[in-house]
Amino acid sequence: MKKIKSRKFLIAIFVFFFAVFISSCTADKPKGGEEEELNELIEIVNKKQVTPQEMKTFEDRLKSYFFEIVEFDVIERLIKELPPGKALTAIVFTSLSKTSDREIVKMMNERKSWTEIAQNSGVKLEDVVERIKHYRVMSGCA
Repeated sequence: MKKIKSRKFLIAIFVFFFAVFISSCTADKPKGGEEEELNELIEIVNKKQVTPQEMKTFEDRLKSYFFEIVEFDVIERLIKELPPGKALTAIVFTSLSKTSDREIVKMMNERKSWTEIAQNSGVKLEDVVERIKHYRVMSGCA
């Protein structure tokens, strides 16, 4: 009888901790979480693209990843105008929305937050963050 009670007790503890774990994994991020995460990703990308060779590799991988989604001249222009992390972010906004790259850059120059840019572009900021993460994994360079 004691073995059955102890098994039930262990199962109950396991279920409890599993439920706590699942709820913590699926809990909504606090407001501004995506904005902070995006800024961290931008900084990481900026730090990894420093030398001319790294920038050339970055450009080539952007063109490869966004092939047929974003025109090459747009990628080239954004890389020349913006730091690498912001260029990648602008390219992702352009790829996910119908907003032009020039409009995205204009909003960035007006110092609008990433959340405001996402709202004006009609995309979810979390989608932008996920696309950048996916690019980093697939490209291996950012």
